[in-house]
Amino acid sequence: MKSKILLNLMLIAALVALSLYAYFKPWQDTAPSIKLTQLKRDDITRIAIEPRGAAAIKLEKLDGAWRIVAPLTAQAEDTQVDHLVDIANAVAKQKLSNADLSQFGLNPPQVRVTLNDQTIAFGRINDITYEQYAATADGVYLVPPLYGYGIPTDAAKLLSRRLLDAGEVAVAFDFGRHRIERDDKGTWAASGKFAAAKDQPLSQDDFNRWADEWRYTSALSVEPDKNSRAREQVSVRFKGGKTVTMRIVQKEPDFQLVRSDNGMRYRFGVEVGHRLLDPRVVAKK
Repeated sequence: MKSKILLNLMLIAALVALSLYAYFKPWQDTAPSIKLTQLKRDDITRIAIEPRGAAAIKLEKLDGAWRIVAPLTAQAEDTQVDHLVDIANAVAKQKLSNADLSQFGLNPPQVRVTLNDQTIAFGRINDITYEQYAATADGVYLVPPLYGYGIPTDAAKLLSRRLLDAGEVAVAFDFGRHRIERDDKGTWAASGKFAAAKDQPLSQDDFNRWADEWRYTSALSVEPDKNSRAREQVSVRFKGGKTVTMRIVQKEPDFQLVRSDNGMRYRFGVEVGHRLLDPRVVAKK
């Protein structure tokens, strides 16, 4: 009886050991990986997305930052662009011979993505392997679906929610009745009908924190504006001389403004709007 119990325990231990080995054993795939492109991420400066039945979207990397250049002009969201650039790393386990493009959902494809000058078309998902059919000029491949999944087909979904573009540093704000400006030495000063509380004058740190609110704040949503009317506006001048008018569309129940240069409407919470319009609100925090 004892020998049977001992034997059972040994079998159980062996099974546990095999399970642990299988679980922790590094994945070994003997099948060679086929790279769909020889591009490197850092070499990519142009991206085009051609959704089936929709307008093409084009992006360009300018001064280190990605921008949408068609069908609208605006700063692009970094996380969305990163997903597109990752397509350069796409690998396949096999190349299909005598491929029928129609059979694989590639004639026409669901979407085409062009990185610089190399185009990859994405088709349907294989029902058995759950891989996606992808075609290049060299042939048709099966790739993991993570590359073709979620590719934005609407330019609005690629919009950055940052109010100011990368590299834009505000040095002057003209509200009409008053003006807040930083001189060449980096000192902020207010003029016109602007008054800080006598018992709490604004420090240079207060002004700098307020300017940072403009520089780093992100909107709840961004969308192309449709000729909205505005009663107020702020003219913002940036380091380098560029000036952009921000039209204030509404202050409640949420704060919305439109950039004059790209025609995008940015929606913020009311509290964020208060901080953007008044450095005294920032100073109280």
